[in-house]
Order: sequence, then C-alpha cells, then structure tokens
Amino acid sequence: KGDFVYEDLSQEILASHPLIINSSPVLAEYETEERKIESSRYINMSFVANENKNLIDFYSTYPISTYSGNQMTQWSIYANTPVSETVEKSLYAPMKERLEGLSPYDAVSYLLNWVQTGFDYEVDQKVWGAERIFFMEETLYYPYCDCEDRSILFTRMVRDLLGLDALLVGYPGHLAAAVAFPEAVNGDWFLYEDKKYVVCDPTYLGASIGVSMPQYRGVSAGLIKLD
Repeated sequence: KGDFVYEDLSQEILASHPLIINSSPVLAEYETEERKIESSRYINMSFVANENKNLIDFYSTYPISTYSGNQMTQWSIYANTPVSETVEKSLYAPMKERLEGLSPYDAVSYLLNWVQTGFDYEVDQKVWGAERIFFMEETLYYPYCDCEDRSILFTRMVRDLLGLDALLVGYPGHLAAAVAFPEAVNGDWFLYEDKKYVVCDPTYLGASIGVSMPQYRGVSAGLIKLD
C-alpha cells in the first residue's frame, strides 16, 4: 500500500569501510560436495551448487562490523560482496539459462520461491550459539540459514542474474527484501529515490511478490540500498 514508515539508511553504504570486499578473494580451488537445491513450486528450478571450501573457511573468520555504530549497516558488506567464480560456473550459468525469456516478474517469482523453499530455516542462536551473518556462498554451503542470510542471497541473485535494483528491508527482529520492477506490480512497496520497490520476503514461506509478513505490515522499517 505504500504506507510504510521507514528510516532512510542509504547514505550509510560502506563505500570506505576497511572490511568491504570489492572482489571475491582469489584462493586455491577446493570444491565442496555438490548440493541439490530446488523450488517446491517450480519443478524446473532445481540446481546443483558447490563452493570453494577455502573461501568458506576464509569467510568463517570474517568479523561482523557496522558503520557509524548503526546495526542496520552490518548486512551491507555481505550483500555487496561479489559472487565467487565457483558459484558463477556451478549455479549462475544454469540459472541464467532457466530464467532466460521470462518476464522480470516471473523471474523474480522463480528466484523468490527457490530461496523460500530450497533451504532449511533455523535461528543462529540454536545452530551457532550466537548471531552469525552469511555471505552468499555460506548460505549455499551450510545446512541451515535464517532471514538475513536468505535476504542477502536473494538480493545478490536478483541483481546479478536479472539486473534489477534491490533493497534490504530491516524490521525489528527480521530482514526482508524489496525489488524495483520495470513494470507495475501490485502489493506492499516502498518509494525510494522516486522508484517503487516491491516487498519480496525470502523467509515468508510461499508468499508471492508484494506480500509482507502480517506482523510487519505498517511497522517502521530501515532500508539499505545495495550497489
């Protein structure tokens, strides 16, 4: 409905932050075992992914940090880190073929359901004993992920595979996403820099584009514009 109240955090993107990763680290290749990830709604959205274990080990030591003490900005480094060459080859290449020819709305729908239903959800405290944020490759590798990991993965794929702009949407205790479509799309949305971003929640199981979790409709949200 466009009636959300939010704090504009876009100017706090971490352009000069010392921990920003501008390109995927170049490490010796040590491929992990293949993992099959599939959508429950779209039978042709079934892919096999593998990662560079050396990159997974490197990311596991990466410290969580913020910009100017703003907790919302901690997700920017993860969401803006470029994808690795291993994932480009094993996952992106077949995905691009599968999504070719679809409208932006349909392509985003495919990716959204793939993330919603292809991964098992669990909170960090139960799995790790503390808060932990995943780079895209880590979400593809580890057996469990939560809302922030899914949103980081989803927005990275939307930008890389479809060339669409995306936001991270931070509610109290929850992270979702929003996508700018070239055509009119119904549903919950935010207006940022004269562009309409429609809510896409990778954690709200089975939810279509434009559908927010009921408990967050109308709740103040922080927006992070991604590069």
